[in-house]
Amino acid sequence: MRHLYREPVTHLHWTNGNANSENPASYEWLIFRTLQKCCSRPVLAQLSARPWPRRRCAACDERLRGRPCTLLNLKVVVGGEQDKWWACGRGSGMAWTRSWRRWQRWACLGAAVVVSAWLLLAAPCALLACPPRDPAEAAAAATHQPHRDRDAALLVCSTLSFTTTDHQQRQTQGSPQLDKDSPYNVLYEWLPASRSFGANESVSYTTHTTPEMISHVGELATRWSGPLSVAVFVPYTDFCLAAARVAYLRACGPVEVREQVSWHFFWPRDSPPAADWHLIVDEKTCDCNAEETTASIRTFRTLEVLPYPVNVARNIARTAASTWYVLPSDVELYPSEGLAQQFLTMISRITEGLEVRAASVSPRVYVVPVFEVASTVPATKEELLQQYHRHDAVYFHRHVCAHCQRFPAIAEWITQPGTPGTIKTFSVVKREFPYHRWEPIYICTKQEPLYDERLSWEGLQDKMTQMHELCLQEYNLVILDRAFLVHAPGIKRRSKSKTKDETWREPFVIKNSKIYDQIMEEMQKKYGHSEKCRRH
Repeated sequence: MRHLYREPVTHLHWTNGNANSENPASYEWLIFRTLQKCCSRPVLAQLSARPWPRRRCAACDERLRGRPCTLLNLKVVVGGEQDKWWACGRGSGMAWTRSWRRWQRWACLGAAVVVSAWLLLAAPCALLACPPRDPAEAAAAATHQPHRDRDAALLVCSTLSFTTTDHQQRQTQGSPQLDKDSPYNVLYEWLPASRSFGANESVSYTTHTTPEMISHVGELATRWSGPLSVAVFVPYTDFCLAAARVAYLRACGPVEVREQVSWHFFWPRDSPPAADWHLIVDEKTCDCNAEETTASIRTFRTLEVLPYPVNVARNIARTAASTWYVLPSDVELYPSEGLAQQFLTMISRITEGLEVRAASVSPRVYVVPVFEVASTVPATKEELLQQYHRHDAVYFHRHVCAHCQRFPAIAEWITQPGTPGTIKTFSVVKREFPYHRWEPIYICTKQEPLYDERLSWEGLQDKMTQMHELCLQEYNLVILDRAFLVHAPGIKRRSKSKTKDETWREPFVIKNSKIYDQIMEEMQKKYGHSEKCRRH
């Protein structure tokens, strides 16, 4: 059949007498040449199995002679059978016979899809909603916007009504871990809480923030019965923004903010506050009937793309806590109802030997499971389980970083309601393989290892080194039942495409990775190699 397709068929002589290769104008010869031009090899293979006298064309002789088969207007009928797959041409129900025709069809379909998409999406935007912007105007806006924010922040500094404090002679210090070698100055108790707590009276919720997130402290204060220690990063004009928002929150927010929250400010040595940091804002000047006016101003840290020293902030807040037990956490994580007092009750049972599993292990920290919800923040485990079974709640970062907060035996924790009003030991585990990438949030004392201050928030892995050190020191992680934290409403999901934010992070991630490797080498020299404590 390959020979029949590729070369002239001068050796064939047909049985009808006057139809042969020497008479190319004959009816049969024209049909054969038409088939040879129009049909694919499988088609010719099928035709070759039939005697030539049965081959005929449905079109007239004049049409065949004047315009051979074009695959668009000629349909060949083989042996009287129509609409078969071996038929040459594009009749009703027939398939294309050449591969290039199939590609042509898909190309046309693709072009139609592109045009349709443009008509549905791009065209309405171009014609109705998105008028073109002058490039010069766009460049000018991008250039002047940071200046407007900086000028607005400086205006806040100049218009705030500052007043003296009882601690006007206070001096700044270095950060807890790096001390004098730290690139940051720390001002402890810039504005202390009005109520004092004894060392064993409660548990301190220690957290950190920037001016943009200060409002979350009000929600925390209403949900936490003990003291809160908050470290705020305030480079240059961010000091004024933070001072204004703290004053507004103390004057116009929940009364618990004034009573329970102590504020500690810190800043880079090369970007000191734009106002006198010895002073505080006079809260009597705050107008609670008006909205807070600095919310729309972008911070100096954002404009200058300064890294956020998250571990410096964590260490400051923890070091400044007034109680023995602390819960280092994030400002957007809200605690379950009665967590502080119920935890202290459990500690009393451990001391009395009633909590055998927790009392039998040392050293230990107490893990508080973390979840995120779609809309409503639950106060009790019963409410949390209802949302979890409705898929309105998941463990924290379930769709972003599955290993970060997935704790051992989470399925059992979810199915056991526990005793209302009582926090107990759920299980005791080690942070070893396969949970060597777990980043739990836990209640501890101020004696546990500090977070490494060389790591930034933007570079990720900022808590991994501290958790690795706990593993090397053979800490036991006591997972608590009925105690939990819930992130501010909204379940995070990973974007399918690489976002601009991830691209923006890349230099910080590279820097953190190098520092991380250096810290791991330092720990190996200090504690030795461990097969159980694997590196992330």
